[in-house]
Amino acid sequence: MTTPFSNTPRTDTAGVKQVSLAAETSGRLGSVALGIGDSIVAKADLSGFRRHSSELLGVIDNLLKRHRLGPRDINRIYIPKGPGSFTGIRIAVTFAKMAAFALNAKIAAIDTLDTIAENSTQFIQNNSLPIQRLAAILDAKRGLFYIAVFEWQENDFRRITEDLLITPTDFLRRFCSKNAPIHLLGEGLLFYQKQFEHPQTVILDKALWPARAESLWKLGQKRAHNENWNDPDTLVPLYIRRPEAEELWEKKRPSIL
Repeated sequence: MTTPFSNTPRTDTAGVKQVSLAAETSGRLGSVALGIGDSIVAKADLSGFRRHSSELLGVIDNLLKRHRLGPRDINRIYIPKGPGSFTGIRIAVTFAKMAAFALNAKIAAIDTLDTIAENSTQFIQNNSLPIQRLAAILDAKRGLFYIAVFEWQENDFRRITEDLLITPTDFLRRFCSKNAPIHLLGEGLLFYQKQFEHPQTVILDKALWPARAESLWKLGQKRAHNENWNDPDTLVPLYIRRPEAEELWEKKRPSIL
């Protein structure tokens, strides 16, 4: 099977200005979105839990073929830069670097918490929900969570925090002191929802929790319109904290030495 980075000739795409690909690999389930111009023309989910490394390139290849495109037609790559799964983020960054060096594609690396927040934008508009504050939550392990807080401003969510590494108790103390409720979403709630329950928190529908390629694509397009690209030479994952294996190794080193 031809892989997305094989040296196939460019398919005739007369009239097509841009071909963009969003590969979301930061969470438990991966997904891909293919865009032509300013529209998503195809989407696909990976088949199961953490199938990023085994299925990503094949899914991309199938999407391209369905639209009579070849790898060299890809102009733009949108990926998660983190936080999220250490393995998934590494796969995304490696994939983007390959595309940049082999295909001369431009890269937009998007914060995963921004992508999760973007999941809710269309939902809010479709349901006319008066949401003013939103928090995107991911599990950082060992009782800590990656959280970013957003406010609805000018028909969009705007960040009011950087990515935080914080406990549920500290989060509730800092952000549930106002009268306005704060809406929550993200895969960090999957096993820990009860720790975030509070009279001023509202848990959004579970369908909005995972980072999705469609939302990643929308944010990538905004970056593309501003010509705000990542340099493939300096692009690195945003881990915030080191992988658990490295932390355990550091703790064991004194006893080994």
